Amino acid sequence: MLGLLAVIFIVVLLVLILPATIRIIRQPHQGVVITLGKYETTLAPGLHFIKPFISSVIRVSTAQQPLDLDKQVVITKDNAEIEVKISLKYHVTDIQDFVFKNEDSVRSMIQDTRASLRGIIGNKMLDEVLNGTQEINRGLFGEISNVTAGYGLNVDRINIDTVKPSVEIQDSMNKLLKAARNRDATVAEAEGYSKSVALKNKADNDAWVNSAQAKAEAVKKTADAEAYRIDAVNLSLNKVHDGYFISQNIEAFKELAKSDANTVVMPSNAIDSLGQIPAIKALLKSEAK
Repeated sequence: MLGLLAVIFIVVLLVLILPATIRIIRQPHQGVVITLGKYETTLAPGLHFIKPFISSVIRVSTAQQPLDLDKQVVITKDNAEIEVKISLKYHVTDIQDFVFKNEDSVRSMIQDTRASLRGIIGNKMLDEVLNGTQEINRGLFGEISNVTAGYGLNVDRINIDTVKPSVEIQDSMNKLLKAARNRDATVAEAEGYSKSVALKNKADNDAWVNSAQAKAEAVKKTADAEAYRIDAVNLSLNKVHDGYFISQNIEAFKELAKSDANTVVMPSNAIDSLGQIPAIKALLKSEAK
């Protein structure tokens, strides 16, 4: 009877003790063993036995964790109000620091991130913020990495997901954008008209120059043709016998004699030439008697 009671007691004791002593740590977690309220050891993934009733285990994931921060309103250096949305990725690097050095390391990391973001954007103009998110990411990453190292955390990446100016600023930006577009359109139209006028003037000038050159070429060709004709006539006249000119003078004299004119004026050399003709020479001699 006593033996049976002993067996029952041992079984009950094992049932009570074994669940309290066995711990299974699954990847990618690690376990922090606390015994009587004090850190004892860190458990790697696997099966472990701990002291029953006086020890406990805190499981911590060492995998990379994504975190989306709530939207945050910040003021730029030129007093523009903008709404910023941030996301980040982090992982635990030191289990002891993560559990014991800060009551809530993740919350502290978030607070530090939001504070650093206010400081960085507060020193930039609105245009610098809108066009320089990559630079802000780098600056924010550098500041947060140094701070969170003391929390047993490492920030792997920070992204500014959205930057949204206030409604009033958006309206002002839209008006400025519209005015800039209208200005650019006006300038483009004026430049187009100016180029059109310049091209037309050049075309007209080229046409006038071509016309003048054509006319000058035509005049030159006409003058060359006339000079050629005169040279040809002079050359022909130089080759003609003197009798040809005498004959021409006689013909002209006959035509004039047939007219109603009483007096005929002729060059002296023409008269001399007429005197060389025998019939006229005889006529002149008879008149002289």
